[in-house]
Amino acid sequence: MSAKPFVRYVGIGVAALAIVAGAVYLLERGMAPPGEPEQTANPAAPNPSAASTTPPSPDDQAGPSTVQTDQLVSLIGEARRLADAGKFDEAQAALQKADKVYAGWSETEKARREIAQMRTPEGQLKTQLDRARFAIEHDDRATAENALAEAERLNAQTPQIAELRQALEKAEQKDLHRGNRVTELLTRMREDIARGDFAAADGDLNAAERVDVQDPAIREARRELARARDAKQKEEQK
Repeated sequence: MSAKPFVRYVGIGVAALAIVAGAVYLLERGMAPPGEPEQTANPAAPNPSAASTTPPSPDDQAGPSTVQTDQLVSLIGEARRLADAGKFDEAQAALQKADKVYAGWSETEKARREIAQMRTPEGQLKTQLDRARFAIEHDDRATAENALAEAERLNAQTPQIAELRQALEKAEQKDLHRGNRVTELLTRMREDIARGDFAAADGDLNAAERVDVQDPAIREARRELARARDAKQKEEQK
């Protein structure tokens, strides 16, 4: 055999061996076992999905029951009324009772802050001015006078005191005018009765009621008119 055919056979054999070796390598890669699964989580590591065992904070607790709420509202209302009357120690005692019913309720704390502010000289002055203003609006001159006197004791230089005194004077003048008007109408009513004109008497009495229905003279005038009408009817029946 010549050298060239020999070399050719050798080359073919080497190529065949290379192909076989490549096939074996690829086969081994395809049959390799799958990779190891991820490492199991460390049991000692914190688990965010685990239920928390931390006790709830006060903010997370349920609110007061219906019965407790009724008690709290009553006690807080009492505390505010006492504070309005200047009885701050009694007001604080009422709030302490509310704390025993349910500690830390937001409305109790709100009332405590408000009452603490009312207890300051500025807060007391504001309370008296508000009381005087409310009394003037509701024609309660005695309460208005007392509140203004207390406000002057606290701070006589407060400009609102002079403004409220002017408003009180206007209200008094208005009441005087109203009283005069009622007296005028009731006088006319009696003149109507004397003439026997009960329809006109009713009209004058009703007009007086529209001026000031709270005037006690009007109630007495209505009884007077009723007696006069009854007497007139009895006279006519004779």
